[in-house]
Amino acid sequence: MTTHTTNDDVEDSPRADHRTRLYNARGIILRRRDLGEADRIVTVYTNEFGKRSLAARGSRKTTSRIAGQLEPFSLVQLFVARTRGLHIISQVQAVEVFQRMRANEVAITVAGMFAELVDWMTPEDQPNSGVFDLLQASLTLLDSDRDPGLITIAFEIGLLRHLGYRPELYRCGVCGNELQPGENGFSLETGVVCLNCRSNAPSVLPITLDALKLLRAIDRGQLSALLDLKINPTVLTEADSILTVYIQRITGKESRARQVFRDLRLQ
Repeated sequence: MTTHTTNDDVEDSPRADHRTRLYNARGIILRRRDLGEADRIVTVYTNEFGKRSLAARGSRKTTSRIAGQLEPFSLVQLFVARTRGLHIISQVQAVEVFQRMRANEVAITVAGMFAELVDWMTPEDQPNSGVFDLLQASLTLLDSDRDPGLITIAFEIGLLRHLGYRPELYRCGVCGNELQPGENGFSLETGVVCLNCRSNAPSVLPITLDALKLLRAIDRGQLSALLDLKINPTVLTEADSILTVYIQRITGKESRARQVFRDLRLQ
């Protein structure tokens, strides 16, 4: 459900014009939904204000000047009028539409999954530049025809880190000891757990050493090097599946876009 806020803090922003109550922000469009017969509500993640829901008046009309600039997953520059209810988009300029990504069915599906996760996991009006930069960088990678499976894992680990949900990947999440090679597990409560603690830890999934190594490499910022390698699809699937269940436990939701992504990968 979209939260409608008055966003009183905008008046104190250095980008706000107190005389006209106009402000500008750069953001990525997460989703949009119809409002009445001619309008839309657009949810955007901005660098300046975090997630915010805005009204796009008349944007469903064929004569609208802004309709074509409000495509989901586009990076846009917004000029917004502050009102008592939903703030109103007065002007918008598309900065980057990620054209190659849109022409790729798998890539655009993954973009929808990224937007979905940011929408689910972030509150309105709490800026997080790390989340904004991560989302923009991940869409840019999708636009470059790189492996969407690796990009997905990197995005999810980065999002979990920026939002304070990052799982433990280096020491046992129960006893704190360093992991030894063997039948370690992944707890949905803490992250990796050692063989000794595995039987007592809650909600434990099996995890192979190769999948753990992949998660660690991405967590250490080695994605660019990994993108030039051919990763075993079985390892990719295992790492992705573990993160999927971990995130579902946090959000309490199942992503339809993720299921479409998996189906497309099997084709």
